[in-house]
Amino acid sequence: MTGNEKLRVTLLFLALLALPAASGAMANEKRITLSENLSVTEIEKDVFIITHSFPWPSNSLLIRVSNSDCILVNTLCDNQGARMLVDWVQNNFGEVNLIGINTGFHVDNLGGNEFLLSKGIAVYGSNLTAKLITERGQAEKSRLLEGFKSPENKKYYDAYKDLTFVPPNRIFDINEGLHLKIGDEDVNVFYPGPSHTIDNVVVYFSKRKILFGGCMIKSLDSKDAGYTADADMQKWPRSVEKLLSIYKDAKIVVPGHGDYGDTGLIKHTIELLDKINNQSAK
Repeated sequence: MTGNEKLRVTLLFLALLALPAASGAMANEKRITLSENLSVTEIEKDVFIITHSFPWPSNSLLIRVSNSDCILVNTLCDNQGARMLVDWVQNNFGEVNLIGINTGFHVDNLGGNEFLLSKGIAVYGSNLTAKLITERGQAEKSRLLEGFKSPENKKYYDAYKDLTFVPPNRIFDINEGLHLKIGDEDVNVFYPGPSHTIDNVVVYFSKRKILFGGCMIKSLDSKDAGYTADADMQKWPRSVEKLLSIYKDAKIVVPGHGDYGDTGLIKHTIELLDKINNQSAK
């Protein structure tokens, strides 16, 4: 290496050192692995995204809203995942009051309900979600088992054949929504209309400006609408549009699957769905 080449390498190295550190929650993330299928990522103080990959990576949101209270939005995909998470919460925060919220009737919204309720943990859900669990829970379970018949999916089949779709025990009217005041945090559950399912709701933490959009919202790398058997494709983008005006100040938006971001995820979801609908109309 010549003298000039060494100088260029040295200058490049110094320039890289001078670059500013990554900004925002991404720079301060702390990820904890609870099992091969379950991880907890702290994206800011007392705010955790739970990723349960059983059978597909699905997001829940855990927020410690006071010294003695935590809220879990979506109760993971099965009881074992919920059990591991509750153990982790108790080991880290003590005997806090944990509250669950279901954002819809699919398994990734409520798979851990049975375990949570057996421990006396309150789980909130809309009257429509409770109705759909009662009416369609067995059919949803059968659909899952049909997809897990192959030998490579045996662990999923074995786990879900004994799973019971249990409705929440704290019911609110979906059109009226739900407001919880815990400590200095306002938690608002809102139904903008049919979307990924006819009962999907979103949850907004006003103080922290965090919106859990769940399966209603697509991650930025989503190229399709995903599973749409229970979706209202025409109303879905119009329902999501309401979120832009109501939660325009949201600084963090968490989708049901994939990476979190900001309100760009809401805009991306609208654009993606409109594109899909326009293509289908041709």
